[in-house]
Amino acid sequence: MLIMQKATEVTGEALIDLYRFPPSAADGRPVVRGNMVVSIDGAATADGRSAGLASADDTEIFHLQRGLCDAILVGANTAVTEGYRVPSTPERYTTLRAENGQREVPLLMLTSRSLDIPTDYPPLGAPGVVIATCRSAPADARARLAAVGATIIDCGDQTVDPVLVVDELARRGLHRVLCEGGPRFLTALAAAGRLDELALTVSPHLVGGDAPRIAHGPRIDGDPGLPMVRRHELGDAADFRYELWERRTG
Repeated sequence: MLIMQKATEVTGEALIDLYRFPPSAADGRPVVRGNMVVSIDGAATADGRSAGLASADDTEIFHLQRGLCDAILVGANTAVTEGYRVPSTPERYTTLRAENGQREVPLLMLTSRSLDIPTDYPPLGAPGVVIATCRSAPADARARLAAVGATIIDCGDQTVDPVLVVDELARRGLHRVLCEGGPRFLTALAAAGRLDELALTVSPHLVGGDAPRIAHGPRIDGDPGLPMVRRHELGDAADFRYELWERRTG
């Protein structure tokens, strides 16, 4: 039986326990959790950005999960559109990270097949920021980004391979992975069998228009798709819902 809890009544250590990452997936590889927000009519963005659907509690849970993860994984287009900067850790989570043996801030890995990223995008060249691309990425774009100090690695031949991306994070000792989109890369992870959990905020808004869904791309194998089970659901006075889903096994 599902028990709805008010987000305002689940604070501090209890909220951390609800969103803490498992140590690893069943096969020993990193745990990959998606973190997305969606309107009640299925839109992943409002006016082109997911931030328009968020709330104060959603933002708090967003920062909490960043405080708990080892790496943030996001499509470069999403990162640029949403105005991502170099990750930082709120002071309230620095002690927790130290106790867990984690680096001070999570690694930021951007994924891009085209490497069509503006050279004045602030995180480029910053320590702890890596771009995962593929060997067929345009050579001129690769050279342009390398010239401003970007760290670029290949994870695939013709496209960015989610399996190789997760393997690369594992090679770096990063086992708690938070994927923040976009919808196409989230789908690619799920289709490759590398999406273990989904933290979903349901925003009480009707958006309409042609906004993408949180998962957009090739059909995910399964009947009718990837089976998941809800671990918890929280709510607030503004009717936002905060859910955590995990892949059903067995």
